[in-house]
Amino acid sequence: MQKRDQLILQYVNQKGKVSVAELSEMLSVAVETIRRDLTALENKGLLHRIHGAAVTCKTNDLGSSFQYRQKNNADAKKAIAQNALEYLFEGAIVGLDASSTSWHFAQMLPDIPCTVVTNSMHNITALTNKSNITTIATGGMYSVKYDAFYGPLSEQLLKRLHIDFGIFSCNGIDNEGNIWESNELNASVKRKMMDVCDKKFLLADTSKLQRKNLIKLAELAQIDILFIDQFPSEDLQRYCQEHNVLITV
Repeated sequence: MQKRDQLILQYVNQKGKVSVAELSEMLSVAVETIRRDLTALENKGLLHRIHGAAVTCKTNDLGSSFQYRQKNNADAKKAIAQNALEYLFEGAIVGLDASSTSWHFAQMLPDIPCTVVTNSMHNITALTNKSNITTIATGGMYSVKYDAFYGPLSEQLLKRLHIDFGIFSCNGIDNEGNIWESNELNASVKRKMMDVCDKKFLLADTSKLQRKNLIKLAELAQIDILFIDQFPSEDLQRYCQEHNVLITV
């Protein structure tokens, strides 16, 4: 068992991300055995579990800290969040990811009866004194860098919920309509939240346009409304028109 653990860690650290199926085949053991091994290694803080795979602790955390993102393009993010607030209604169930743009949205939320689901401690803190808002924290593995929760526990809770609309941000949007993230942990939780949202709103300032990053989060065709501070390129506008994605500036 100890030798197999060492081989798993060595392989995961070498490749950055390895699927359960690949480890099962490489080590000639059952998939369930690999899942138990990965859970034990995650509990020791030696790797991170994501859906169907494992990610090394050494390379998965490639994003910028919340403090940096909070200050970057703050005015544009506030304006975009303000536009998205127009879709809030009394009794709404709102999903907020752990982005700085979602934090601006949480800061601006009026104290009306509604429910907010989030994995971000910054969002939770922003809502603390709003007594009419019910806040549901996903729980899970805590990241100091992002001040947010990730991992299987967060994702399991999200699978059991229904959300009226979700507020999401990203690290990049290319002209082909692909949405990009900087690391798998963020991407995995965002995908789970997207899956349970009736409406998905992407909030992105123009610094995110014509950019790619490490992980493909989703396709813009999956988004209902793109909130942005300036109109994107003609190619991206055409893509949005073809896929019924509303652009709000």
